[in-house]
Amino acid sequence: MMLSPPAMPHPMTVSARARREVDRDRKRAERAARRESGAPDPRALDAALVDALRDALQTGSGTGGLHRSVRLDDVLRRALGYLRVRTNAGVPLRREAVHAALSNRLAPPPV
Repeated sequence: MMLSPPAMPHPMTVSARARREVDRDRKRAERAARRESGAPDPRALDAALVDALRDALQTGSGTGGLHRSVRLDDVLRRALGYLRVRTNAGVPLRREAVHAALSNRLAPPPV
């Protein structure tokens, strides 16, 4: 039995290279807009949240013990404290932009 040749894929209208360039430009514009608004970089935001959670969980007794539960407001206050001293590519973070970024990270708006 003879199989038919494989179907030819549809020709690409935009090259992979052009798509990568458009994606790079889009991400560059997003980073610039975030920096201008005084919002933290997403990696810095995540790091502040993780550091705050770690610090809230530690008992402080030096034995490596962990609290069984933590207060969310304590974790958020610590995260805000870590972000207060940060910048985004040399631009100081703005309080309202940091609050909005935290809120959107923890409870993203519906799409």
